Amino acid sequence: MKSALLLSTALLASAAHADVLGLTAEAGSYITNDGEDFNTYFGVAVEHPIPLIPNFRIQHQELEGKESGTKIDTSYNDYTLYYEFLDGLLWLDLDAGITLRSIDGSIGSTDVSDSYPLGYLSAYVSLPGTSISVGGEFKAGGGSDASITDTMLKVKFQPLYFGGLEAGYRKVHHDIDDIDGSSFDAKFTGVFIGAFVDF
Repeated sequence: MKSALLLSTALLASAAHADVLGLTAEAGSYITNDGEDFNTYFGVAVEHPIPLIPNFRIQHQELEGKESGTKIDTSYNDYTLYYEFLDGLLWLDLDAGITLRSIDGSIGSTDVSDSYPLGYLSAYVSLPGTSISVGGEFKAGGGSDASITDTMLKVKFQPLYFGGLEAGYRKVHHDIDDIDGSSFDAKFTGVFIGAFVDF
């Protein structure tokens, strides 16, 4: 009962600080394999002030490279439902929810096509008196036949009311079994840089 009351209070506090309807879009390049591979990404998030209905975010990430001479493509779409527990309160933003990661690619000659559930957490702090915020996002899960982690550290610079630039470091690890009778363990690490708009 107490947990439900705390959750309701947090969601209502978030709604009080939320826009009537918000739209955020981002796009950029993820640079891996010591600068040899450039993979594009983009995403869109829709937010609203209705407490019990989650916000929605869709992201696409190209994820191609080579490992031990084998071509790896674990490009994916992420579909995320999340709640804003803090939205600018004391300069803090805190979101949490669930993600369905749909991978569509290949490892060598083996096709990779499946979906996996992940937990989602995002936390940022705005630096008072500046246009800068710092934080990160973390996704993890995969189910019984997969172990997936996605860790991102990000700095956002928003000199304009409606948009700005973002950059940071990211590590994506896909360790998946039983895809057409085979398995793979793919790791991507590197930096990214992009731009975003926020309405």
